[in-house]
Amino acid sequence: MKIRRSAGACAALLTALVTVVSAGQSKVDLLRADLGTLLQHAGQRVTEYFARAQSLVCLEKVSLQKLGMGFSADGPARFVESELRLSWEPTDEDPIPSEAKTLRQVLRVNGGKPRKNDWDNCTTPEQQNSETQPLSILLPKQRDEHTFRIEGVERIDGRDAMVIAFREVQKPKVDVSMVEDKEDCISFDVEGGMRGRIWIDVETHDVLRLDRSLVGMVEIPLPKKATRLGGNWFWTMERWDSSTRFKRVQFQDPEESMVLPVSQSVFQVTRGAGTPRLRTQTQYTAYRRFITGGRVVTQQQQ
Repeated sequence: MKIRRSAGACAALLTALVTVVSAGQSKVDLLRADLGTLLQHAGQRVTEYFARAQSLVCLEKVSLQKLGMGFSADGPARFVESELRLSWEPTDEDPIPSEAKTLRQVLRVNGGKPRKNDWDNCTTPEQQNSETQPLSILLPKQRDEHTFRIEGVERIDGRDAMVIAFREVQKPKVDVSMVEDKEDCISFDVEGGMRGRIWIDVETHDVLRLDRSLVGMVEIPLPKKATRLGGNWFWTMERWDSSTRFKRVQFQDPEESMVLPVSQSVFQVTRGAGTPRLRTQTQYTAYRRFITGGRVVTQQQQ
């Protein structure tokens, strides 16, 4: 069987082959990139983001779904809407702080205004007026607390991204306390023992996705007050996985675009807890800028 091609067709085929080869070579070059330089550029972008995001407010919509043994829904989900603002406070002595925090003001619970008994729910954002921004791991003071390695190049949301795997150097350390005025509500914070992957835009060095998970199971010792009725002396965090996605958001008057978080999913399994399996889905919407100073007023300040 004979195959004939015109000169134009051959030229088009040759162009396509050259394009494929060039694309392959560019990926090889990317994989040879200096990790330290890449992390430095990404850290600079995070610092710029924290500085600019102080003038932003967004709407956080959280869905909390308890799960059964087969990870199917166990009862109705709980919905919480809050207003969020970033807190980032550089000083002359500390121009690049080690972390930024998100401040939260709850607006609605299950579609209505928060009621007094809503604040008694232990598994919702009502108990967290602030939390550390996960992108803080790319700031200079935190990078030394992690090990990083280049894992590859992937396409995400139409952009080429370097995939960086990371792992915290510190082993898990658990800080546990009883929530004030809530004898059946325990607050705990796990520091260390995390690993994950970061997708960094090849051209802009913006973070497009950040995944984190526990390296292994973590025991959570309970306060004596919580075990006085003969309950367990500890819980076991068997699994904690999160994935945060970032996309470019456009603003008008004046025109500006920023890469901002748009969604997050968290799945956790805690043996012994009142809510052993929980899936949390979060959407960040309605971003808006303010020119004058602003702050989120917490429930305790009202």
